Amino acid sequence: MSLGEKISDLRKKNGISQEKLAELLGISRQAVTKWESGKGNPDTENLIRLSEIFGVSLDELCGKEAEKPKKINYAMGHILCLLSVLILAAYCVIGGITGNFDGEILILLIILAVPMHCFTHLMFWGMAKSGEFSMLAGYDDSVKYDTEAMKRYVTGLDFMLGFETVSYLFLIAATALIVPEFEIYGILLVGYIISFIAGIFFMGYKFGDKIYSDPADAKKARRGLPSSVILVVVMLLSVFGFMLFFELKGYENNTARPFPMLGMMFVSIGFALGGYLAESKRLKKEEEPKPLFGKTFIICNVIAVAAILAMAIL
Repeated sequence: MSLGEKISDLRKKNGISQEKLAELLGISRQAVTKWESGKGNPDTENLIRLSEIFGVSLDELCGKEAEKPKKINYAMGHILCLLSVLILAAYCVIGGITGNFDGEILILLIILAVPMHCFTHLMFWGMAKSGEFSMLAGYDDSVKYDTEAMKRYVTGLDFMLGFETVSYLFLIAATALIVPEFEIYGILLVGYIISFIAGIFFMGYKFGDKIYSDPADAKKARRGLPSSVILVVVMLLSVFGFMLFFELKGYENNTARPFPMLGMMFVSIGFALGGYLAESKRLKKEEEPKPLFGKTFIICNVIAVAAILAMAIL
Protein backbone atom coordinates (compact mmCIF):
# COMPACT_ATOMS: atom_id res chain seq x y z
CA MET A 1 0.00 0.00 0.00
CA SER A 2 1.40 3.38 -0.99
CA LEU A 3 1.65 6.27 1.44
CA GLY A 4 -1.26 8.05 -0.26
CA GLU A 5 -3.45 4.95 -0.01
CA LYS A 6 -2.46 4.55 3.66
CA ILE A 7 -3.46 8.14 4.44
CA SER A 8 -6.79 7.69 2.65
CA ASP A 9 -7.44 4.39 4.44
CA LEU A 10 -6.63 5.77 7.91
CA ARG A 11 -8.65 8.92 7.25
CA LYS A 12 -11.74 6.93 6.33
CA LYS A 13 -11.29 4.51 9.26
CA ASN A 14 -11.23 7.50 11.61
CA GLY A 15 -14.28 9.05 9.96
CA ILE A 16 -12.44 12.20 8.92
CA SER A 17 -13.24 14.02 5.69
CA GLN A 18 -10.57 15.52 3.46
CA GLU A 19 -11.79 19.00 4.41
CA LYS A 20 -11.53 18.21 8.15
CA LEU A 21 -8.07 16.67 7.79
CA ALA A 22 -6.91 19.71 5.84
CA GLU A 23 -8.28 21.97 8.59
CA LEU A 24 -6.47 19.98 11.31
CA LEU A 25 -3.19 20.25 9.38
CA GLY A 26 -3.62 23.89 8.43
CA ILE A 27 -3.40 23.20 4.69
CA SER A 28 -5.80 23.16 1.73
CA ARG A 29 -8.02 20.23 0.81
CA GLN A 30 -6.24 20.07 -2.55
CA ALA A 31 -3.04 19.18 -0.71
CA VAL A 32 -4.71 16.18 0.93
CA THR A 33 -6.13 15.12 -2.45
CA LYS A 34 -2.65 15.43 -3.95
CA TRP A 35 -1.19 13.12 -1.29
CA GLU A 36 -3.93 10.51 -1.55
CA SER A 37 -3.70 10.39 -5.34
CA GLY A 38 0.04 9.82 -5.18
CA LYS A 39 0.90 13.14 -6.88
CA GLY A 40 2.83 14.38 -3.86
CA ASN A 41 3.94 13.43 -0.36
CA PRO A 42 3.62 15.26 2.97
CA ASP A 43 6.80 16.70 4.45
CA THR A 44 8.25 15.47 7.76
CA GLU A 45 6.24 17.94 9.85
CA ASN A 46 2.94 16.87 8.27
CA LEU A 47 3.84 13.18 8.57
CA ILE A 48 4.29 13.65 12.32
CA ARG A 49 0.96 15.50 12.57
CA LEU A 50 -0.78 12.77 10.56
CA SER A 51 0.57 10.05 12.85
CA GLU A 52 -0.74 12.00 15.86
CA ILE A 53 -4.17 12.56 14.29
CA PHE A 54 -4.57 8.90 13.27
CA GLY A 55 -2.98 7.56 16.47
CA VAL A 56 -0.37 5.44 14.69
CA SER A 57 3.43 5.40 14.63
CA LEU A 58 5.39 6.95 11.80
CA ASP A 59 6.60 3.51 10.74
CA GLU A 60 3.03 2.23 10.59
CA LEU A 61 1.88 5.29 8.68
CA CYS A 62 4.68 5.26 6.13
CA GLY A 63 5.42 1.56 5.77
CA LYS A 64 7.82 1.11 2.88
CA GLU A 65 7.48 4.79 2.06
CA ALA A 66 9.47 5.57 5.22
CA GLU A 67 12.68 4.73 3.40
CA LYS A 68 15.27 7.48 3.50
CA PRO A 69 15.18 9.79 0.50
CA LYS A 70 17.86 9.31 -2.11
CA LYS A 71 21.12 10.88 -1.12
CA ILE A 72 21.79 14.18 -2.83
CA ASN A 73 25.11 14.32 -4.67
CA TYR A 74 27.04 17.46 -3.78
CA ALA A 75 30.25 16.39 -5.52
CA MET A 76 29.55 18.15 -8.84
CA GLY A 77 29.12 21.50 -7.11
CA HIS A 78 32.50 21.10 -5.40
CA ILE A 79 34.18 20.00 -8.64
CA LEU A 80 32.82 22.94 -10.62
CA CYS A 81 33.92 25.35 -7.90
CA LEU A 82 37.43 23.87 -8.05
CA LEU A 83 37.45 24.23 -11.85
CA SER A 84 36.64 27.95 -11.52
CA VAL A 85 39.66 28.46 -9.27
CA LEU A 86 41.89 26.37 -11.59
CA ILE A 87 40.86 28.43 -14.65
CA LEU A 88 41.65 31.61 -12.71
CA ALA A 89 45.07 30.26 -11.72
CA ALA A 90 45.76 28.98 -15.25
CA TYR A 91 45.05 32.42 -16.72
CA CYS A 92 47.56 34.03 -14.36
CA VAL A 93 50.27 31.47 -15.14
CA ILE A 94 49.76 31.22 -18.92
CA GLY A 95 49.15 34.96 -19.26
CA GLY A 96 52.40 35.68 -17.45
CA ILE A 97 54.36 33.27 -19.63
CA THR A 98 52.89 34.45 -22.96
CA GLY A 99 52.79 38.14 -22.07
CA ASN A 100 49.02 38.31 -22.65
CA PHE A 101 48.20 38.96 -19.01
CA ASP A 102 45.66 41.78 -18.52
CA GLY A 103 44.76 43.22 -15.10
CA GLU A 104 41.19 44.11 -16.11
CA ILE A 105 40.54 40.57 -17.37
CA LEU A 106 41.94 39.20 -14.10
CA ILE A 107 39.52 41.36 -12.10
CA LEU A 108 36.59 40.13 -14.22
CA LEU A 109 37.66 36.50 -13.76
CA ILE A 110 38.05 36.97 -10.00
CA ILE A 111 34.56 38.51 -9.71
CA LEU A 112 33.00 35.59 -11.59
CA ALA A 113 35.03 32.85 -9.90
CA VAL A 114 35.07 34.00 -6.28
CA PRO A 115 31.96 35.99 -5.21
CA MET A 116 29.68 34.90 -8.06
CA HIS A 117 30.57 31.20 -7.94
CA CYS A 118 32.55 30.04 -4.90
CA PHE A 119 30.69 32.12 -2.29
CA THR A 120 27.29 31.34 -3.84
CA HIS A 121 28.20 27.64 -4.02
CA LEU A 122 29.01 27.63 -0.30
CA MET A 123 25.67 29.31 0.42
CA PHE A 124 23.65 26.80 -1.66
CA TRP A 125 25.61 23.86 -0.26
CA GLY A 126 25.04 25.07 3.30
CA MET A 127 21.29 25.43 2.69
CA ALA A 128 21.02 21.96 1.17
CA LYS A 129 22.99 20.36 4.02
CA SER A 130 21.18 22.13 6.85
CA GLY A 131 17.67 22.34 5.40
CA GLU A 132 17.57 26.05 6.33
CA PHE A 133 16.51 28.12 3.32
CA SER A 134 15.84 31.56 4.81
CA MET A 135 18.71 33.07 2.79
CA LEU A 136 17.05 32.03 -0.48
CA ALA A 137 15.43 34.91 -2.37
CA GLY A 138 11.64 34.64 -2.24
CA TYR A 139 11.58 32.28 0.75
CA ASP A 140 8.52 32.80 2.94
CA ASP A 141 8.43 31.52 6.55
CA SER A 142 4.63 31.36 6.46
CA VAL A 143 4.66 28.85 3.56
CA LYS A 144 5.08 25.08 4.05
CA TYR A 145 7.80 23.68 1.80
CA ASP A 146 8.79 20.13 0.92
CA THR A 147 12.25 20.03 2.50
CA GLU A 148 13.69 17.30 0.25
CA ALA A 149 12.41 19.03 -2.90
CA MET A 150 13.90 22.32 -1.68
CA LYS A 151 17.27 20.63 -1.16
CA ARG A 152 17.21 19.31 -4.72
CA TYR A 153 16.11 22.72 -5.97
CA VAL A 154 19.05 24.61 -4.40
CA THR A 155 21.44 21.83 -5.46
CA GLY A 156 20.14 22.22 -9.02
CA LEU A 157 20.64 25.99 -8.83
CA ASP A 158 24.17 25.40 -7.57
CA PHE A 159 25.00 23.07 -10.47
CA MET A 160 23.47 25.41 -13.03
CA LEU A 161 25.42 28.41 -11.71
CA GLY A 162 28.62 26.36 -11.56
CA PHE A 163 28.32 25.00 -15.08
CA GLU A 164 27.54 28.41 -16.59
CA THR A 165 30.31 30.16 -14.65
CA VAL A 166 32.97 27.59 -15.58
CA SER A 167 31.90 27.80 -19.23
CA TYR A 168 32.12 31.61 -19.36
CA LEU A 169 35.35 31.71 -17.35
CA PHE A 170 36.92 29.36 -19.88
CA LEU A 171 35.63 31.40 -22.86
CA ILE A 172 36.84 34.71 -21.41
CA ALA A 173 40.25 33.34 -20.36
CA ALA A 174 40.80 31.48 -23.65
CA THR A 175 39.84 34.53 -25.72
CA ALA A 176 42.11 36.81 -23.70
CA LEU A 177 45.07 34.43 -24.05
CA ILE A 178 44.65 33.28 -27.66
CA VAL A 179 43.13 36.29 -29.45
CA PRO A 180 43.50 39.26 -27.05
CA GLU A 181 42.67 41.69 -29.87
CA PHE A 182 39.06 40.40 -29.85
CA GLU A 183 37.59 42.49 -27.04
CA ILE A 184 34.28 40.68 -26.69
CA TYR A 185 34.35 40.33 -22.91
CA GLY A 186 31.39 42.68 -22.46
CA ILE A 187 29.30 40.55 -24.82
CA LEU A 188 30.34 37.39 -22.98
CA LEU A 189 29.45 38.96 -19.64
CA VAL A 190 26.03 40.01 -20.92
CA GLY A 191 25.49 36.47 -22.23
CA TYR A 192 26.47 35.10 -18.82
CA ILE A 193 23.97 37.32 -17.00
CA ILE A 194 21.13 36.50 -19.41
CA SER A 195 21.78 32.74 -19.31
CA PHE A 196 22.00 32.78 -15.52
CA ILE A 197 18.68 34.61 -15.12
CA ALA A 198 17.05 32.31 -17.70
CA GLY A 199 18.39 29.33 -15.76
CA ILE A 200 16.84 30.59 -12.53
CA PHE A 201 13.43 30.91 -14.19
CA PHE A 202 13.83 27.44 -15.73
CA MET A 203 14.64 25.89 -12.34
CA GLY A 204 11.72 27.74 -10.79
CA TYR A 205 9.40 26.36 -13.47
CA LYS A 206 10.80 22.83 -13.13
CA PHE A 207 10.46 22.70 -9.33
CA GLY A 208 7.50 25.08 -9.03
CA ASP A 209 4.93 22.51 -7.92
CA LYS A 210 7.37 20.20 -6.13
CA ILE A 211 8.80 22.52 -3.49
CA TYR A 212 5.40 23.43 -2.01
CA SER A 213 3.54 21.07 0.31
CA ASP A 214 0.28 22.90 -0.36
CA PRO A 215 -0.89 23.33 -4.00
CA ALA A 216 -2.50 26.63 -3.00
CA ASP A 217 0.97 28.02 -2.23
CA ALA A 218 2.25 26.80 -5.61
CA LYS A 219 -0.65 28.60 -7.28
CA LYS A 220 0.24 31.84 -5.49
CA ALA A 221 3.86 31.50 -6.56
CA ARG A 222 2.83 31.06 -10.20
CA ARG A 223 0.75 34.25 -10.00
CA GLY A 224 3.88 36.19 -9.11
CA LEU A 225 5.90 34.90 -12.07
CA PRO A 226 4.83 37.58 -14.64
CA SER A 227 5.86 40.45 -12.34
CA SER A 228 9.18 38.71 -11.64
CA VAL A 229 9.89 38.38 -15.36
CA ILE A 230 9.06 42.06 -15.96
CA LEU A 231 11.33 43.11 -13.09
CA VAL A 232 14.29 41.20 -14.56
CA VAL A 233 13.63 42.50 -18.08
CA VAL A 234 13.43 46.15 -16.97
CA MET A 235 16.59 45.82 -14.86
CA LEU A 236 18.49 44.27 -17.77
CA LEU A 237 17.23 46.99 -20.14
CA SER A 238 18.42 49.61 -17.64
CA VAL A 239 21.94 48.20 -17.44
CA PHE A 240 22.26 47.42 -21.14
CA GLY A 241 20.76 50.80 -22.05
CA PHE A 242 23.38 52.57 -19.95
CA MET A 243 26.19 50.53 -21.56
CA LEU A 244 24.82 51.17 -25.07
CA PHE A 245 24.36 54.93 -24.69
CA PHE A 246 27.71 55.20 -22.92
CA GLU A 247 29.43 53.73 -25.98
CA LEU A 248 27.33 55.60 -28.56
CA LYS A 249 28.02 58.96 -26.95
CA GLY A 250 31.73 58.24 -26.53
CA TYR A 251 31.83 59.02 -22.82
CA GLU A 252 35.01 58.40 -20.86
CA ASN A 253 35.20 56.73 -17.45
CA ASN A 254 37.20 59.55 -15.85
CA THR A 255 34.69 62.32 -16.59
CA ALA A 256 31.48 63.46 -14.88
CA ARG A 257 29.41 63.44 -18.09
CA PRO A 258 27.97 59.92 -17.66
CA PHE A 259 26.70 60.59 -14.10
CA PRO A 260 23.23 61.97 -15.06
CA MET A 261 22.73 58.91 -17.26
CA LEU A 262 23.94 56.67 -14.42
CA GLY A 263 21.41 58.36 -12.15
CA MET A 264 18.61 57.51 -14.58
CA MET A 265 19.72 53.89 -14.56
CA PHE A 266 19.38 53.77 -10.76
CA VAL A 267 16.01 55.54 -10.96
CA SER A 268 14.80 52.93 -13.45
CA ILE A 269 16.00 50.00 -11.34
CA GLY A 270 14.63 51.58 -8.15
CA PHE A 271 11.11 52.09 -9.53
CA ALA A 272 11.11 48.62 -11.13
CA LEU A 273 12.04 47.07 -7.78
CA GLY A 274 9.52 49.21 -5.90
CA GLY A 275 6.75 48.17 -8.30
CA TYR A 276 7.68 44.53 -7.87
CA LEU A 277 7.57 44.74 -4.06
CA ALA A 278 4.20 46.50 -4.19
CA GLU A 279 2.85 43.83 -6.55
CA SER A 280 4.13 41.02 -4.31
CA LYS A 281 2.33 42.60 -1.35
CA ARG A 282 -0.89 42.86 -3.38
CA LEU A 283 -0.72 39.21 -4.48
CA LYS A 284 -0.27 38.00 -0.90
CA LYS A 285 -3.34 39.92 0.28
CA GLU A 286 -5.76 38.88 -2.47
CA GLU A 287 -6.88 35.29 -3.03
CA GLU A 288 -7.80 35.85 -6.69
CA PRO A 289 -6.14 39.14 -7.64
CA LYS A 290 -7.68 41.08 -10.52
CA PRO A 291 -6.56 42.63 -12.79
CA LEU A 292 -3.33 40.83 -13.71
CA PHE A 293 -1.18 43.79 -12.53
CA GLY A 294 -1.94 46.42 -9.91
CA LYS A 295 -1.92 50.17 -10.60
CA THR A 296 1.20 50.79 -8.52
CA PHE A 297 3.12 48.12 -10.44
CA ILE A 298 2.09 49.61 -13.80
CA ILE A 299 2.91 53.22 -12.80
CA CYS A 300 6.31 52.26 -11.38
CA ASN A 301 7.28 50.36 -14.53
CA VAL A 302 6.12 53.19 -16.80
CA ILE A 303 8.44 55.53 -14.86
CA ALA A 304 11.23 52.92 -15.05
CA VAL A 305 10.93 52.68 -18.85
CA ALA A 306 10.76 56.49 -19.14
CA ALA A 307 14.01 56.72 -17.16
CA ILE A 308 15.67 54.32 -19.64
CA LEU A 309 14.51 56.49 -22.56
CA ALA A 310 15.78 59.59 -20.73
CA MET A 311 19.30 58.18 -20.93
CA ALA A 312 19.29 58.84 -24.67
CA ILE A 313 18.90 62.60 -24.22
CA LEU A 314 21.21 63.13 -21.20
